[in-house]
Amino acid sequence: MEKEKLIKKLIHTLNHTEEHFEAIISQLKDLGMNTEEYEKLFLKLKELNEAVKKELEQ
Repeated sequence: MEKEKLIKKLIHTLNHTEEHFEAIISQLKDLGMNTEEYEKLFLKLKELNEAVKKELEQ
């Protein structure tokens, strides 16, 4: 049971990390700042998060 709880918490954290990155990008854009590097990081973050989620499903 403990492992299931840890997995659920990790997935929750991964999802929130993506949401926070989206917020950062949006706020930077609102300020007229360059978001290119954050957008690259966001894509990499999503890729890594999906790989972790797939691994946890097994």
